[in-house]
Amino acid sequence: MAGYLRLWKPIVIAALIVGVADLFYAFIHIGSYFKLDAMQILQSIARGLIGPAAAEGGWSTAVLGLVLEFVLTLIMAKVYILAAYHMNDLRRFWWIMGPAYGIVVMVVMYTVVLPLSAAHGSGALPDWPRGPDGKITDHQMLYATILVHMFIVGLVISACARFLWPKEQVAAPQ
Repeated sequence: MAGYLRLWKPIVIAALIVGVADLFYAFIHIGSYFKLDAMQILQSIARGLIGPAAAEGGWSTAVLGLVLEFVLTLIMAKVYILAAYHMNDLRRFWWIMGPAYGIVVMVVMYTVVLPLSAAHGSGALPDWPRGPDGKITDHQMLYATILVHMFIVGLVISACARFLWPKEQVAAPQ
C-alpha cells in the first residue's frame, strides 16, 4: 500500500492536465461545431449522470459537469499509472502504450460508459448534441475524438507515468 501512495503525484498531475486539455478541446472544437457555449458543454458532461435535466440546471449542473470531468480523468490516470506500477513496459514504452491506452479509453467510454449512463450514448458518438445535418457519425468529429483520446488522454497520462514517477524506486509487491 505504501508504494501506491507514492504515485499520487503522477496520477493527480496527469488528471489535471488531461482534464484541462480535454475541456479546452471541447470548448473550442465541439463548441464551435455544435454552436455550444461552455456552460452547455459542461452540462452535457453532467447529462451522463442526471440525464436531460442537466440542460435545465444552469450553472449548478455545469459545475457538476466540471467535477465529473476531473473525476473521470482521475480514474483514467489512476488505472494506467497503477497498471504501470506492475508492468514496467507501460513506462518504458510510454510513447506507444499511451496512445494505445487512449484508444482503449475511447472504446470503453463509447461502448460501455455512455450506453450505461443517463445520456445513453449510441456507441459511435454521443446521441446529443447532433451535428448541423442531424447525423451523429460525422467523420470530422469521429477522427478528432480518436486523436484527442490518443494524444491528449493517453499520451499525456503515459508521459506523466514515465517522467513523474517517484525518484526512489517504487517496486511492485512480489
